[in-house]
Amino acid sequence: MSRRYAGIVLALWFTGCAANDVRPPSPARDISSLDLLAIPASPGERYYVIIFGSQSTPKAPRCTHSWGTVVKVTETPGGAPTIESHTISWFPASLRVKPWWFHVEPGTNLDLHTTMEEVHRHHERVSMWGPYETWHGLYRRFLVQKQFMESGEVGYQCIDTVGEAPRDGTGCDCIHAMSDMDPIFDRRRYPLTYFGEAASRNIVRQVRERPILINPDQTHDWLIPALGLDCYKIIRRQETCPAEEFSPENVRAYYERGAQPGRSHIFSR
Repeated sequence: MSRRYAGIVLALWFTGCAANDVRPPSPARDISSLDLLAIPASPGERYYVIIFGSQSTPKAPRCTHSWGTVVKVTETPGGAPTIESHTISWFPASLRVKPWWFHVEPGTNLDLHTTMEEVHRHHERVSMWGPYETWHGLYRRFLVQKQFMESGEVGYQCIDTVGEAPRDGTGCDCIHAMSDMDPIFDRRRYPLTYFGEAASRNIVRQVRERPILINPDQTHDWLIPALGLDCYKIIRRQETCPAEEFSPENVRAYYERGAQPGRSHIFSR
């Protein structure tokens, strides 16, 4: 192991808790799921989420990535459904990931296919969880987070628990670009000791622990060719940890157990 890589591993290890980080002020985190329940989904619409992770072999921090895509499918009377997808895939604007650079730099959000081309260009293997059906609340929260990431208010820092990013909340990495929309849990549930495929798997586990997915063990594989993902070499992954299925009653019960919308909270396991 090189000295530079060892230094990165130590930085990840000692900052994995991330309890005192200043996070970018995402408005997605301030949206209560209870408020989203009060806004009904539009008729004829269904929503899906896919989580991706990639890494090189052997695993090197500069060649790892985590990203996610949400999909809205709208039924069209007498015709094929319309499909709309949105991706959060946070990169440095230069596309040069520098794990040892502890300063915020300009960031950019790549779309799904540009991300696929970029990680394959670095010979990273790609893993995918889903597509899972989800509820309209996650879809809407995801869009608010995506808009925030593309607003210019936040930059990129590969290890965002040391250096400039955690001091003033002006930057984040690819993992926290997604997880910072979490209205309940802070970064202690998304430590950077997980990165690459491990980080993406952890996000899937966090999603399954909450009432977010509809039929959590079912994937909707017809979306893979519909999104053009059958053109890429992708490893399908399946998470088997216990899952709490979405229902309005389960969401309300979840908050009644002690979670406070818009605030960090850690449940006992």
